[in-house]
Amino acid sequence: MDAQARVDSAALDTAAPDSSQPDSGAPDSALGDSAAADSAAPQDAPEGERPPAEDGATRCPASPPEVRVSGEISTNTQWDCAHTYLLTAGPVFVRAPAVLTIGAGTVIRGDAPTASLIVTRGARVEAAGTAEAPIVFTSARPVGMRSRGNWGGVVLLGGASINSARPGMASGINQIEGIDAADNRGQYGGGATPDDDWNCGTLRYVRIEFAGYPISANNELNSLTVGGCGRRTVLDYVQVHRGEDDGFEFFGGTADLRHAIATHSDDDGLDWDFGWRGRAQFVVVTQSASTESDPSGVEADNDRDNNNAMPRSEPVIYNLTLLGPEGMNTMPGMVLRRGTAARIYNSVIMNWGAGAIDVRDPATAALATAGSPTLFVNNSLFFRNGPTGTNHFALDMGSDMGFDEDGFFRAPARMNRFDLDPALAAPTHATAPDFAPSAASPASSGAATPPSDGAFFLPAPFLGAIPPGPGPNWTTGWTAFPAN
Repeated sequence: MDAQARVDSAALDTAAPDSSQPDSGAPDSALGDSAAADSAAPQDAPEGERPPAEDGATRCPASPPEVRVSGEISTNTQWDCAHTYLLTAGPVFVRAPAVLTIGAGTVIRGDAPTASLIVTRGARVEAAGTAEAPIVFTSARPVGMRSRGNWGGVVLLGGASINSARPGMASGINQIEGIDAADNRGQYGGGATPDDDWNCGTLRYVRIEFAGYPISANNELNSLTVGGCGRRTVLDYVQVHRGEDDGFEFFGGTADLRHAIATHSDDDGLDWDFGWRGRAQFVVVTQSASTESDPSGVEADNDRDNNNAMPRSEPVIYNLTLLGPEGMNTMPGMVLRRGTAARIYNSVIMNWGAGAIDVRDPATAALATAGSPTLFVNNSLFFRNGPTGTNHFALDMGSDMGFDEDGFFRAPARMNRFDLDPALAAPTHATAPDFAPSAASPASSGAATPPSDGAFFLPAPFLGAIPPGPGPNWTTGWTAFPAN
């Protein structure tokens, strides 16, 4: 720890080490704790970011002192809500074998577009908030002046299997978007010895706001980027809000996602590539006006350069609510392309002006028409999609060798229903949306039964991400929808 980092030792308490995961991704250079943490005058937190100090709840001061963080974190470190953490210009790398533990109610701000938190292979972040005291990553600008792209975002990198490799790297190892190609701290994937149980850490009751930074074409930091993370990674109760690029993007690996909400990302709400085979349940994606050339609710790829690369992208998703912008728009709900498989059930897909789903490329269409298809959307409700509101599969880019989306997704085997209003309470409200269907909604019936694997999927006899009716709503308390 350098002299600056000693200024506020309370902010850098040692956490219990975890030697269960090998240091498989440390760069060649020696590890040193060069994270700069400068004390500064106390700074008031924006209204709504500090949880109330109620009996039994996490107690956080209203005006915690600020700790400036830059460079690297290479020893076990703890952040808590007694301080506010400012990520200064440039990425902050958590280096193997360090574990960064973030306590409930902690606020972390980024002060420049390149300011970001990168958890490298072999390191972990353990960020466990609560519904009453979520952990918030947000812009350092004052409330009312925040916007997409104010800071970079959060990146988790691991050693699970992927199906791509950057030129000059070993097979199964790639360089994550948004980090210079010459910086091996951006490597992810397990190479010849991947571990699909790899643990990148925990994000639970976490909000990530006003993030994302486009460095160059197809090279962006997203709100949350997950590269080569495995099944032991926990992503549960996570909101990404008003990001400059994608909300959630998975690059390979097997990490799961549950109780997730992506609101008003500028590009795609949920994006996957390079062999992602995770599971997802209870996911809300809602979009608004975009400056991107091809935004969508879901953009799904296998590998652009080799559509049939293995392991193939093949997530299993239950209970997705996919909402396009209110009024006229030219966005598609889902773009399934470049050889991705996906098994999607129990979804509500509505308000997509270009159509609900577009399947692209022959390698993708072949997975839908196979004797045992691995690409489909079943037991789902489609409402108000396409230019007329009822031609749900109007978008056809002509790259799928004549695949008939309308015929495929309307086939009886798919058990989908069309043109029935799911009666969501207030899905397009700008700052206080409510995605719950009414108790009498058609989303209350027709659901497929999620797998009883005992490990991930939960019982959910309804369509969409939120249970119908006035009962408990998992988005309550910890989410927020500020305009700026």
